[in-house]
Amino acid sequence: MANQAFAVSDRELEAVAGGRYVGPTFVYVIQEGDTLPLLAQRFGTTVRLLRELNSLTDPGRFRPGVRLLIPQR
Repeated sequence: MANQAFAVSDRELEAVAGGRYVGPTFVYVIQEGDTLPLLAQRFGTTVRLLRELNSLTDPGRFRPGVRLLIPQR
C-alpha cells in the first residue's frame, strides 16, 4: 500500500487536535510496520511531539489505518 498523506485544513486540525495549532501539518495514515520512532525520524520531528499532537497516551491507538497529524518541516 502506498503512503497516504493528506493536506489538512485549519478547521480539520482544530477538530482533530482539540484546537492546539502548532504550525503546518498533514495527515498520515499509519501503515503496517510503522513505529513512532521511525515516523519521527522519517518526518523530521520527535516522538514526544507526535504523541502530544495526536493524544497518543493509549498504545492501542497506534495501529494501521489510524490517521496521525504530522508537523511539516
